[in-house]
Amino acid sequence: MNKQFENYFLQALYDAKVKQITQTYQEKGFSCQTQVKIDDVQFDVIAENDDKTIAFKIQVAPTQAMPKQLEKLHEKAKALGYNFRVITINKPTNPVIAINWLNQALFNYIENNPPEVLRSLNPVHYEQVKAEVQSIEINDLDTLVHVEGGIEVDFQSEENRLISETLPFEGEVSLNICEKSVKQAKLYIENGLGF
Repeated sequence: MNKQFENYFLQALYDAKVKQITQTYQEKGFSCQTQVKIDDVQFDVIAENDDKTIAFKIQVAPTQAMPKQLEKLHEKAKALGYNFRVITINKPTNPVIAINWLNQALFNYIENNPPEVLRSLNPVHYEQVKAEVQSIEINDLDTLVHVEGGIEVDFQSEENRLISETLPFEGEVSLNICEKSVKQAKLYIENGLGF
């Protein structure tokens, strides 16, 4: 995940959790303050009613706050007569989607169904295909994979020079999971030419 996006996303998760705690406790009759600094500590939310005061610290898992920091917050809350709660929000992870036979199956498909853009570049020799799965959709017996990658090809130029190129692509691939093969591929190179 892009670090800037990750920070923005974590900030959005944090803000949403602050809002949720505030709304929940206001509905229970508490008055709430956010970002409350007392001496050398800061609580994310303090909810207070006639009977009790609760101080909240929100952290992202894996834990960002050190145990000593949490202990310091807990001691300060206790000294003030507050209850103390730590709320942990989980950072989403990017799942790795691996289909170990996809590159070979896509290579076989492209070799048997040459891209239109390459048909005029004879002779063409396909070296390999490297594809990275972006997402996968499974509906009943259909499996559709969204991929990005590159096709490594060799072809001869008009001057009879051997040229090696890696053509970047993106698109959709329909898979036959049982046979470990590609049923159909709709791939597009980055310059907009389809194959």
